[in-house]
Amino acid sequence: MSHGSRRRRPLLSKPAIAAASILTVVAAGTAVGAVLPDQASAAKAASTAPAAESAAKKAAQSAAAGSALAPALGPVYSGVGTHFDKTGDAGGGCGVPPAQIESKDFVALNVYDTPGKFEANLPRPAPDSIRGVWDNGLNCGRWVEIKLDDFCSVANGGAAGQGICRGGTWKPDQYNGATVKAVVTDSCGDPNEWCRSDRNHLDIARGSLGRFTLGGSPVGDLETMGRWNNRKIQWSFIPAPDYKGDIKIGLAKDASQWYTPVIITNLPNGIHGLEYQENGVWKQARMTGDNGQRYEIQPTTSARTSFTLRVKDADGKLLNGGREYTFKTPACASGSSRCTDLYTPVAY
Repeated sequence: MSHGSRRRRPLLSKPAIAAASILTVVAAGTAVGAVLPDQASAAKAASTAPAAESAAKKAAQSAAAGSALAPALGPVYSGVGTHFDKTGDAGGGCGVPPAQIESKDFVALNVYDTPGKFEANLPRPAPDSIRGVWDNGLNCGRWVEIKLDDFCSVANGGAAGQGICRGGTWKPDQYNGATVKAVVTDSCGDPNEWCRSDRNHLDIARGSLGRFTLGGSPVGDLETMGRWNNRKIQWSFIPAPDYKGDIKIGLAKDASQWYTPVIITNLPNGIHGLEYQENGVWKQARMTGDNGQRYEIQPTTSARTSFTLRVKDADGKLLNGGREYTFKTPACASGSSRCTDLYTPVAY
């Protein structure tokens, strides 16, 4: 049973963001555009919820049932998995167009944490009091490893206020312990049980249901075999598997001489902030709404022909020892032109 086959939340446009007067604050409470200190901000402290601690104990107890999770960057979470068909055509919640997602296996995280409350049209970015594990885009570009847990014995719907696996029981089967790795590229803010009441829920790309492995061997397509049914899962953040190369940088649609939205992909450990150099001074870039891999930057000089940036990972550390990535304005964003493609790659 699908959580829903609709497209995911569309991207915020620049005019919509301006109208909402969104001011994103990243890394140690420094406002967007503020001059940065010489030293990098301290790494963000990891939070350890009681639910995560319980899930970690359960994972250890059941390790013999299947393949163990990869070395985790933090706690092991326990929730329920659903699936969806695709991200939005222009990009999912992280702001990355489908063609630039670095894996066929991707997931969406919950925007809100409002158990038993299903109000529609809640604000984004989410206030701290109802902020979900999506963390207003700060977990975009990170990788997770997902491990299958028990299967629901009845049709497992998630309508608002009707509970999960209602009228049934959770039972183990031969697929418990199977795993798949996926990248976070989308968000789930829908007013249903999954996206509001199950704080550690993952919405998983439909194709990934056929790529779980157990003991190194594929287990088959869980959906077509009737063994998915929105089952329990355990998951944790992990380093990007088999990471090679460096980040990729591109300009988003409508980039121009005066507006430079960049999309950052191929990240080894997510992105918690982006800094650009302007007239010799490092400044914080503004995230586009809560599209966690899309930021707006300014040029290095008043000539507006060159840009230099650096990236902070999910631990708040400057990527690659503070490497500076410099690139020239592409032709589509020069003069009076605007970039019309969803993504225009740039070389640095």
